Amino acid sequence: MGCISGKTQKQGGFMILSIIALILSYILGAIPFAYIIVKGIKGIDIRNQGSGNVGFTNALRLIGWGPGLLVLIADMAKGAIAVLFISRLGLIQQNALSVYMPVICGFFAIIGHIWTVFLKFRGGKGVATSLGIFIALYPIAGLASLIVWLIAVAITRYVSLGSILLCISFCLSSFITDGSYALKGVEIWSLRIMAVVVTIIVIYKHKGNVQRLIKGEERKFGKREDIKNK
Repeated sequence: MGCISGKTQKQGGFMILSIIALILSYILGAIPFAYIIVKGIKGIDIRNQGSGNVGFTNALRLIGWGPGLLVLIADMAKGAIAVLFISRLGLIQQNALSVYMPVICGFFAIIGHIWTVFLKFRGGKGVATSLGIFIALYPIAGLASLIVWLIAVAITRYVSLGSILLCISFCLSSFITDGSYALKGVEIWSLRIMAVVVTIIVIYKHKGNVQRLIKGEERKFGKREDIKNK
């Protein structure tokens, strides 16, 4: 009985490491780089400008290509870091969550980005962070979804449409391939389920964009946003 109790306590300790990894992934994902960079450069609150979205596209329209790309890279990086590094905390010793850690940590980073605790749970739409996670978890499918985004935006100039197609593309790729090129140790069905859930969330977050697309009122990519008075 003593051995069983000790083993249970040890597994519980390692489960705590997994929980800490999830919390850290959320906190990293919650860092609002678009808000920070726009505030630092223009001294304005991105939530009160343009579309009000705390993400790459709105930041790009407000501060231009150079700083805008910095926002994109930072938002992608926080997703990739959660998958590739923070998740290792939960892999120190096998427990019930170990096989799912890279996927769950990535998902928590997305949740952090969309509902950031630092801005009263008002964040971005999760696309850039999702892309970083997709590439980290399943590089071939992730890069293929990026190509889909680039083609869609190049042809239509609608970032919202490209973003939705990016997630749908990754979701489909995860199902029609066997997962042999996924990150080592990733449980493929957990990745597929995450891809479906993320796609649903991203489409939901773009519901206003979809309505404007249908009406022909969606703003096209590349147009600068007029900054409102502080």
